[in-house]
Amino acid sequence: MSTPLPVEFRTARPEDADQVVPLMWESSRGLIDTTMSAVPGGPAALLRRDFLRGRGIFGHRQQLLAVAPGGEVLATITLYRGRRYQALSLQTLLSSARFGPACLAAVLRRSLAVSRLFAPPSPDCLFIANLSVLPEHRSRGYGSLILREADRVARDTGLTGLEGDVSISNTRAWALYQRLGFESLGERHDSRGTGLDGFRRMRRPVLRPTAASGSGDDTGSVSGP
Repeated sequence: MSTPLPVEFRTARPEDADQVVPLMWESSRGLIDTTMSAVPGGPAALLRRDFLRGRGIFGHRQQLLAVAPGGEVLATITLYRGRRYQALSLQTLLSSARFGPACLAAVLRRSLAVSRLFAPPSPDCLFIANLSVLPEHRSRGYGSLILREADRVARDTGLTGLEGDVSISNTRAWALYQRLGFESLGERHDSRGTGLDGFRRMRRPVLRPTAASGSGDDTGSVSGP
């Protein structure tokens, strides 16, 4: 394993869109393509719109970045309080309205179809989603490092746990999250013909600073609502 570069953790800014939007898309490509394929310009167009607005799930205000000294974004993760899920989801739908009423209707219809695969986040948790590390920097510990920073964010905001969803077929990701202390709360499987894998809801208590330790592996991604 190569030694990780030193990184700065910070909230994303609108000017980070060119680096962050492709990473978010890659993190949950199957899910994002399923819900956003009707968008003119493709899913990346809606992701970019939502990122720049800042108010939805993919908005820059909800993205935590690991940034190398030269400014390269090495990893990104979506973080939000569980109780904000519905409000953020509504704002992402409003971002799709920019592309016209037909697009809004299609995104809403497809989002409702896949929503059965996800339970609402617990209100007392910091929900994690769309964790992605640049391919050339994987297996260097950046996924573990950004999750440790997520612990700090949760502690600072008085939340008690980290919660997220991971694809059942992504066994490598699940193995890492287990090593980091996550436990399964249950699984939901596709029964509506969406073509998606089922998803596993996972959770662990927020770690204290002395208990937070890194790992020498990265998953590449974690999905979620």
